[in-house]
Formats: sequence, C-alpha cells, structure tokens
Amino acid sequence: MTKANFTSINVVLDKSGSMGSLTQDTIGSFNQFLSEQKDVPGEAAFTLCTFDDDYRLVHDFVKLGTVPELNTKSYRPGGNTALLDALGSTIDTVGAKLAGMPEDERPEKVIFLVITDGEENSSHRFTIDQIKSKVEHQRDVYKWEFVFIGANIDAFHEGQSLGISAANSVSYNATKGGTHQLYGSVSSNLRSYRLADAAQYAASGSNFFNGTGVTPTSQNVTPTTPTVDNTIPGVGPTDPTTDGTK
Repeated sequence: MTKANFTSINVVLDKSGSMGSLTQDTIGSFNQFLSEQKDVPGEAAFTLCTFDDDYRLVHDFVKLGTVPELNTKSYRPGGNTALLDALGSTIDTVGAKLAGMPEDERPEKVIFLVITDGEENSSHRFTIDQIKSKVEHQRDVYKWEFVFIGANIDAFHEGQSLGISAANSVSYNATKGGTHQLYGSVSSNLRSYRLADAAQYAASGSNFFNGTGVTPTSQNVTPTTPTVDNTIPGVGPTDPTTDGTK
C-alpha cells in the first residue's frame, strides 16, 4: 500500500522568451498558488522544472512546506520552448525517485501540471512519440494524472499529442487577469484532488477540472470540451519501474 494523504505535485513551467511580459504576474500568481497549497491538509512533495531552450530542475521532490517563493532569479524568461525535454526529464526523475522508495512511503497520488504559452520548438532529447508513450504508461499503469494548460495554442490538440486527455486540458488568456485566474483555478482544483478519497475519486469518474475553479463561462480560463470520455481513472499504487521511467 502507498502512503495515504500524500501527493507528489510536479509543475513543468514555461519560462521561454514569450513569457517575459508576464514575468511579475507569473511569479505573483505562482507564489499565491504555492501558499494556498501549503495550507491544504495532508503531506505533499513538490517538484518544479522550468524550461526555455533547456530545462532546469529547480526543486526535486522536496517537502512542500519548505519550497521558497519564485523570484526573478529562479524565474527569468528567455529563449525558446524545450517542452518535450522538460516533461520527459521530469517524468524520468520523479519515476526513478519513487521507484527507489519503499512502497509504503510512496505518495498515493502523483500529478503533473504542464504550463506553457507556446508550442515545442527546441527539444533534442525526446520526441513527441516518446513523451506520449511515457505519459500514457504512467497514467494507465500507475494512475499518475497529467494536466495540460496552454495559452496562444490549441490546448486540446497539444495536450492530446502528449497523451494528456481532453478532460485534463485547458486554455487560458496570456494576460495579467488570465494568468491570475489560471493559477487560482488550478489551485482550487488541485486542493479538491488532494483531499479526495482515492476510492471515491476513482468511482466518481471525475476529471481534474471538476471543481469550482474552472467553469465553461470563465472569460480567461476555458476547459477544453472533450469529444471522448477521458475521465480520471483514480489513483493507486505507484511503482514506476518499467517503460515510462528511467
């Protein structure tokens, strides 16, 4: 059995040049999100990978309560968008970390939040087919959840190309208001996800955006309407030792 009330939160955050005009808004909204998550009951480990032409693991599976706020040193936009390399490397890193832990110490829930404002254009380590395979393997076998959040792109198409379900893909406006609302919405839904009973969550057939944070009438954050029934299958044992991990 995995450890109850323990969530692995993994954020893959774009810091390419196109994010530059929203630097302060992103930092402020991210820090508010971080503060809110620290107040959620239960244990959480936090991983943050930022990416531009390359990627950097800013926090590697550390206790959520110890994570410092983002600032202009840890978040300085510039360069292109190596999304595939960032996501693939983070999946491998988290997978290897969990595989090396005793099962009763592993988190019962693992979630990835991918936030970007542009299409992939500079990865060299992973292909899109490799990333899709990794995402689908961890989702289907180990019940990891993946959420794709995109601006200035077709979030539905981009999310699906990475193996992320339509129900877990959302678009937002790359504006001050849109960025603030995005992080508030994600925080609200992440809180619901973390507090949900694993068995009940699985039985409900819900998706990540079933909370109050995102609604179809939102001006700045728009959940992508799925064309198929891609609901969250629930959470369960985490033992990533095969194809989708290092």
